[in-house]
Amino acid sequence: MKDRIENMVYDFFVASSDFNGIPLRNISQKLNIEYENSIDLIKELVKDDIISIQSSTNPHIISFQHYPIDSQVHILEEAKKKKEILQSFGEITFSSEDTEFPICLYPSKTYLQKNRNLVEFGNAFYTKQLALGEPHFKPIFFEIEVLDLYFNDPRFDFKFEDYSGQISCLYDKNENPIVREEHEVFLKTFGLGFDENGGRLAVVYLRYLKDLTPEHQVFWRSKEKSGNCKMLEEYHQNTIQGDWTFSYSIFSGFLGEQKCINDLTELAFSKPIFRRTYEKENRPKEFTFFFTPTLKNYNDFILLLDKMISENINRDFFEGKVELFEYVNLENGVVERKSKGTLQLFEEWLTKVFNVKGDGAVSDLFKPLKKIRRERQNPAHKINENQYDKQYIEKQKEIMNEAYSVFRNLRNIFHQHPKANNFEIPDWLENGHIKTF
Repeated sequence: MKDRIENMVYDFFVASSDFNGIPLRNISQKLNIEYENSIDLIKELVKDDIISIQSSTNPHIISFQHYPIDSQVHILEEAKKKKEILQSFGEITFSSEDTEFPICLYPSKTYLQKNRNLVEFGNAFYTKQLALGEPHFKPIFFEIEVLDLYFNDPRFDFKFEDYSGQISCLYDKNENPIVREEHEVFLKTFGLGFDENGGRLAVVYLRYLKDLTPEHQVFWRSKEKSGNCKMLEEYHQNTIQGDWTFSYSIFSGFLGEQKCINDLTELAFSKPIFRRTYEKENRPKEFTFFFTPTLKNYNDFILLLDKMISENINRDFFEGKVELFEYVNLENGVVERKSKGTLQLFEEWLTKVFNVKGDGAVSDLFKPLKKIRRERQNPAHKINENQYDKQYIEKQKEIMNEAYSVFRNLRNIFHQHPKANNFEIPDWLENGHIKTF
């Protein structure tokens, strides 16, 4: 009878579509033996390290770990007290356990290592791990550059939030993938992690890596990172604990402040100061912490940031408020009329309309924005070889912190205007935890 139970558990696991376990009561029902007697037989198989049990709100997958044998035996003994509940809906009857933590049975990892034939999985390394009984929500860490393949290829849809994202291939108007079969990938979620030195990593739960094609599983394995790695607390809270987190990235904070500035200036002056905002679906995919620290990526990020700030300032906003041109005396009495830059116009106008105590307060406010402008112009006039250096992560953090602080200060300034002081600042922006990950 124990051999039959052993085979039932193994066959169910192998035939399942998602490496599932067989419900405990199925054993007694299929073998037509007493429920309590089946548990005693299963306990012996657990002690022999042939069967392993899961007991949770979702025992149908091995979620986080295999539990100590003594704990499994105790849980099985307690299960003898649980009753079966039958519910009928018309001619259909459903069976469930009278417990919040039902039990499913699996082959043990030791048993699978000895008996599981993995030939069918080919090079799908992470699928093999699940087939050998590894927990579905085991976090696997990767060098951050593993994402570059999808980030830089327009055939892939690369979506992200503050500290998590999703990858899939794109489809044409007939719902056919625009990539070859081996590139038809789908990664439901990835998150932000860190190595022992605080360097950024990508982290993916094992169950989602199996949705990559074998070719891409080989690629991801080549970028796997070992050592003392940790995932970002907020990502763990959202994906494992199912809790809402009230932390927001500095990128989201920046975009939120820009939106508020636009709303406030439209209220106060009947015209928004920026031509567009970038929240929600307008957010550029490059505006993220998922950033491989290379000179090219840093320069591209600075270019984007400058486009979102100085090139995005609405020149029409200043018409009639300050002089839009400056005049430069050339030789022979010739005078050249030159358009002022948008940052110059913004600074001149704000200095004129906003009274502050002390000297240079408004000028100091614009220094970080001018720094971004200068950083953008440097690569425009040079040919630089690309290089990898983790200093670019710190430079990105520094420049984003400065830009966010400027926008928050500008928002506070415009909120003081009599026509705008009743504007309600979003609570997440005013009181939320804005973080640099």
